[in-house]
Amino acid sequence: MIFDGKQLANKILDSIKKETVPWLKKPSVAVVSFGNKKDNSSYIIQKRKTAESLGFGFKHYHYSKEDFPKAREYLNKIVKMESVSAVVVQMPLLVEINVSILNVIPPEKDPDLLSDRSVGMFFNGHSLVEPPTPTAILNILKESNIDLKNKKVALFGYGRLVGRFLVPMLIKDGAVISVIEKDTPKDMAKQISTSSDIIISAVGEGKFIKEDMVKEGSVVIDAGFSILYPSDGGVDGKIVGDVDLDSVKDKIFIITSVPGGVGPVGVARLFSNVVKLFKYSNKLKN
Repeated sequence: MIFDGKQLANKILDSIKKETVPWLKKPSVAVVSFGNKKDNSSYIIQKRKTAESLGFGFKHYHYSKEDFPKAREYLNKIVKMESVSAVVVQMPLLVEINVSILNVIPPEKDPDLLSDRSVGMFFNGHSLVEPPTPTAILNILKESNIDLKNKKVALFGYGRLVGRFLVPMLIKDGAVISVIEKDTPKDMAKQISTSSDIIISAVGEGKFIKEDMVKEGSVVIDAGFSILYPSDGGVDGKIVGDVDLDSVKDKIFIITSVPGGVGPVGVARLFSNVVKLFKYSNKLKN
């Protein structure tokens, strides 16, 4: 079965809309991107459309290579705007951008938990919000009636947006986790994944998980994102996930597709965080 992420996302967004419709003042989101617009435009478009559907403010600030030396200065200026209630930096950052610039985002404007302070608050149990994509993954599992207790989970990737947050969240729900990273030997990775009840991947390597890497009847959550071009053997600009959907779909119990799976739910959870932070900053009651 292919899980319909858009349906769950719409349920979350309908709840947000119902809560915020009476508000005279609405949240406003600033999305900041660096480098090639083409590489992340689909996610930015999705965020813009979501903001507009909710009646929230939205502005996209894009900086090209010649702006990189002043990246921290530009981001700091956006963060300090009173009209901006949440700042999202489109990830991943290019190698030319020092990741420390994310630390200019204060927790009360950080719906993606990008800054070190926000991350620290999460691991100390004092976070203002939950990380969007990991929360979306847990929501999908819950919606699919998957009990995590004592389930073997193979997690591909330990990145700053998904893996590092998801591990403690899965452990809290009783899962037994094996983390597979780039330096994990291929034979070991395959051995782990084929013996796991659930596979979650957030690597960003197009279609690398094939049929021979999954167990019969397992659950596969694909949180990866890649763009294939003709040089990669794909259609120009085609968005794909980490999992070769056509290869595995007849073998597994539930799978999320890319696009249309984790992505829409993650964006919905991001805007749920925007609302929570707006309420926190404006001292609104829950």
